[in-house]
This record gives sequence, structure tokens and C-alpha cells, in this order.
Amino acid sequence: MTINPKKLWNKDFILLWQGTAVSVFGDVLYSIAIGYWVYRETGSTALMGTMSSISMFVAMFLNPFTGAIVDRINRKSVIVGMDALRGILMIVVGFMALKGHLSVEMVLFTAFIAAICNVMFQPATTTVFVDLVPASELVRAQSLTHGTISLIDFFGKGISGALLTFFGVGPMILLNGLSFLISAFTETFIKVPKTLKQELNQTITVKRILGDVAQGAKDAMATPGLNVLLISALIANFVGSGYSALMLPLATMKGMSLTEYGMFIGLSSLAAVLALAILGIFKIKPKHKMPIFIGAFVLNTIFVIVGLLGKGFVWLTVFFFLGDFMMVIGNALLNATMILAIPRDKRATVFGFVSSFSIAGVALSMLGYGFLAEIYDLSVLAIIGTSLSFFAILPIFGNKGIWKLMSQEDPKPIQAPTQ
Repeated sequence: MTINPKKLWNKDFILLWQGTAVSVFGDVLYSIAIGYWVYRETGSTALMGTMSSISMFVAMFLNPFTGAIVDRINRKSVIVGMDALRGILMIVVGFMALKGHLSVEMVLFTAFIAAICNVMFQPATTTVFVDLVPASELVRAQSLTHGTISLIDFFGKGISGALLTFFGVGPMILLNGLSFLISAFTETFIKVPKTLKQELNQTITVKRILGDVAQGAKDAMATPGLNVLLISALIANFVGSGYSALMLPLATMKGMSLTEYGMFIGLSSLAAVLALAILGIFKIKPKHKMPIFIGAFVLNTIFVIVGLLGKGFVWLTVFFFLGDFMMVIGNALLNATMILAIPRDKRATVFGFVSSFSIAGVALSMLGYGFLAEIYDLSVLAIIGTSLSFFAILPIFGNKGIWKLMSQEDPKPIQAPTQ
């Protein structure tokens, strides 16, 4: 089955979009409820950190392999199955919480299983979205989807405290399970085309999966334009993302109170929502994409550095709001270009490879900044990291392959040279 969508708002895209939105809302409420339960029952911040890091480590190690698997199996079954499994799992955990039988071991096991489901679900939905909308509308489609998620995250966290106080932990977890089951039901009506590898109808073996992972990595690094984009993005992530984990001590050093810090973080989320809403509403002409992409990252770097040079709630909030707004614009164009640059039959495999290294880069960056901040001024480190991150993406600005891909109305994947 082949789908050739003629417009953005087609039935299949709407079904996947709303299914994602419903499950994300439940997930936001669950994360607040389960974090509260762990801290209330154990008082351990280390355990909370462990629970939060489980998904990161599972994704880092399994993404390349789950991506290769998704390229070879029915993606609709993966999407529906992973949402249904998470729904059943959360309902069981919710009932255990209501009965007072929930344990730390069960919470950690649930986090592990949910993380495995997510590393299967993400490459499936990412590649399906590309097939369900016209290539020229991919930026708008991704912006609408990520914008909806950001908006839900923003409001979900805002009302989660009141809901938790009124309903309690158990009902909040049950609500998350119900949201996943609703998503799974609506997703059964989506028409998802077969992948090229799925059409080969080959038996899935460990040897084939390992071969796909190795070939996906090789193709990603051998494809003109895509290799520059990946390397630059990964280096930028490594040198510039780590200080974001230390925003609370950084904000405190700059004279913010805890209340002001909460508003600062909230407005940062609002900047992302606003940027994605604009990209979702207005279609950018292909010839304008690259100039906007370059301008967004230049302005992001300037705004963040200027913000780091000053002090106080108003100063940091204004400049970081503008910086976050520009970063989201630039990243949205970059991500859409990257996914279109990957040949259709290898999208999930390469996506898994890229995601794994990106997560590893973020984790190492956070670790490095944490140690360096014990010795050096955090503001200075953040300014240096932001500057290095900008220099890391300069090769993208001058790459002819990326310019060509962004300027096409209906971009075609860049093919890796044949061996």
C-alpha cells in the first residue's frame, strides 16, 4: 500500500496527531504523580534521578536496534501495540497504587518497560509522519505536532499539582493508562504504508538487524550533506547542551528566586510553543528556509550570550525567551531537512542511530558541565559552550547539499555513494 497525501490535514495525519496528543497529556500527569509518590515514600532524590535516567540509558543503547527492527516490520502494529501495552501497564500500576501495594521495585520496572515501548514507538511514529504528509508540508506537520506536545506539557504541568491534590496518585496513573488505550484505539484507523524492507518479506534475524545497523551508520556518514549535518549537530550538542541541566544554580547565581526561576522555565516553554505555532500556521517558502535557518541560529547565539552576560530575572527571561524562540525555529527546519535527507527504506534505522548518539552527547555534556562547574564559573562555561556550539554548526551553513535540500519544494533523499 502506498500513500500519496495531497494535503497536510488528511485523515491519517489527524488521527496520529491527536493520538499522540492524548497520550502525552496522560504521560505528563503520570510523571508528576509518580515523581511525587517516589519522593513521598522514600525521600530519595537519587532514586528520582535513577528513575528519570532509565529512559535515557535504554534509548541510548537500544535506539539503533529498534530503528532497524521498525524498518522491517508493520509500523502500525508497533504504534498501536506499544500504546496498548503502556496503557495496560499503567492501569495495573494505578490499581496497585489505589490498593496501597505499589512498591519502588514496581515503579522502576514500569519505567524500564515503558522506556522499551518508547524506543520502539518513536522511530515508528517519526517515519510514519513523513509518509502521511506531503514532503513540502513536513516542517508544518512537525511544528504542529511538537507545538501541541509543548503546549500540553506546559499546561499539564501547570494543573498537575491541583489534580494530584484533588484526585491522588492512583487516579492520575489510571488516567495515563486510559489515555494510552484511547490513543491505541484511534491509531487502529490509520492507514500506514509498508516500508521498502517490509515489502521484501524477509525473516527478521539478529544477523540482518546487526547488518542494518552497521549499514545505516555507514550510509549516514557516507551520504553527502547528511554526514556534515549529523557530525555538526552531534558536536554542537556535546559542547553546548550540558549547562541546561544546571539552569537552577545558574539562575540562582544570576539573582533569581525560586519563584522567579519557575516563571523563567515556564516562559521558556511558552517560547517553544509560540515558535512551533508560527511554523505550523505559516508555510515557509523553500527559498527562504536556509536563510531563516542561518538567521535563527545566529540570533539564538547572540541572545543567549547577551543574556548570560547580564543578571536578574527580567534580563535573563527576555534574552533567553528570544534565544529559545530562535533555537526552536532553527531546529524545526534542521530536523525536517535531516529526515527528508534519509532514504525512505533506512529512515528508522538512521533515526535510531542519530538519536542514540544525540542522547549520548547530551548525557556526556551534562556530566562534563557538572564537573567543570565545580571549578570554573558556570556563566563563563555556558558562554564558551554556546560559542563552540555555534562554530560546530558553521559547516552546515555552507554545505551545498543542505542548501539544495532545503530549497526544493518536494525534496528527494540524498543518496549515499555506491560501494
